[in-house]
Amino acid sequence: MKRNLLLSMVGYGAVLGASLLTRHAAREAYRKTAGAAPPEHPGRRDTRWREALAWGVASGALVGVARVVGQRLGDEAERRRRSRVRRALARRDD
Repeated sequence: MKRNLLLSMVGYGAVLGASLLTRHAAREAYRKTAGAAPPEHPGRRDTRWREALAWGVASGALVGVARVVGQRLGDEAERRRRSRVRRALARRDD
């Protein structure tokens, strides 16, 4: 299997895992702050605007933070990998 394909598969798996963890964290945060379960379907007419907007803010903020953290960690891991490759090539040339 090509290395790039393997890295892509690992990356997609990490994104999937992070999204599941973020969804769970958003539900728990809403449950603790609002004292109730988040609305199952915020767009339905039987959901109050206040509940729908609170859920939107809570879940959106956590998803945004997860995306930024994931991008930063991914970029840092790639930078470290490139640095190791450069050092290994420099040692080989010496």
